[in-house]
Amino acid sequence: MSDEESRFISITPMKNEGPFVLEWVAHNRAIGVDQIVVMTNDCTDGTDALLQRLDEMGVVTHVDNNSRRRTSPQKRAYNAFLKMEIVRPQDWVIVIDADEHINVKTGDNTLRALTQAIPDAKTISMTWRLFGNAGIVRYEDRFLSDQFRKAAPERIIRPPQAWGFKTMFQRGLWDALGVHRPKRATVETMEECHWYNGSGQKMPEHYYDKSWRSTRASVGYEYVQLNHYALKSCESYLVKKMRGRAHHLGESLGLEYWNMMNQNATTCTSIDAVLERKRALYYEMLADPEIARLHHMSCDLHRQQIAQLREQPEMQELMQQMTSVSAENTAS
Repeated sequence: MSDEESRFISITPMKNEGPFVLEWVAHNRAIGVDQIVVMTNDCTDGTDALLQRLDEMGVVTHVDNNSRRRTSPQKRAYNAFLKMEIVRPQDWVIVIDADEHINVKTGDNTLRALTQAIPDAKTISMTWRLFGNAGIVRYEDRFLSDQFRKAAPERIIRPPQAWGFKTMFQRGLWDALGVHRPKRATVETMEECHWYNGSGQKMPEHYYDKSWRSTRASVGYEYVQLNHYALKSCESYLVKKMRGRAHHLGESLGLEYWNMMNQNATTCTSIDAVLERKRALYYEMLADPEIARLHHMSCDLHRQQIAQLREQPEMQELMQQMTSVSAENTAS
């Protein structure tokens, strides 16, 4: 089966990411994702309505992932995705979150160029680059890639999340989806997984059945990295804290998570390689009046939530802590 005959299909559980959906969809289309599958749960900011309109336009595949059962939305989404049977054995599955942008740094900066750069690969891990808030306090309806350009250095051991990875893989090799890597290989050996890192180097043997992050022996950013915009602005982080961990039950966020993920050591602009393609696709979607209405409504709701949260003493204290830490981290 030739590379050209395979498709790239992404799967994403999503909750309350409305203001950031259009850029994320435009970016995934710009890098050549053939089918974007998004499964929403418990949305209150119009994310689901926006994605449903994009579904009606043929841009994404939107699935209602709500459930009365107290189960992990992430696991529900992955199980539902596999039951859809839209992925053929030779197709690439990309498990990706709404705050992650794949940054291909080879060829024409598409996923096809990535697989062509590593022609033997059937499983590819993409290591995170953590992007901090770059000292930005206020929420603005602008591209994340334009605002947040400060990131962790490539060689960083701590925190452990700095070298977390996500993995794209050909469906025929694996039976189950995991957050960071596929599970239950259908082949007997690591060699048969054809598993490579972001620099086109073979992944060590122990990844066959465990591990979710790169090490000194397996990290690589030459061909691809995963831009991880976990924080965004200080104001948007307040909304994220109120929401909790998007795909986990009962987990809250605070200053500890902020300090861990707020990495601003170096400037990284390599994702700009697809900016013109992304911008064109973004405005093409925004030209639809209903998309424009839903997007701006979601942004307005985000601003309203921020205003309400900033009145709460607990959030005021967190904001004060974040802004003082951010000023220290981004000082030259």
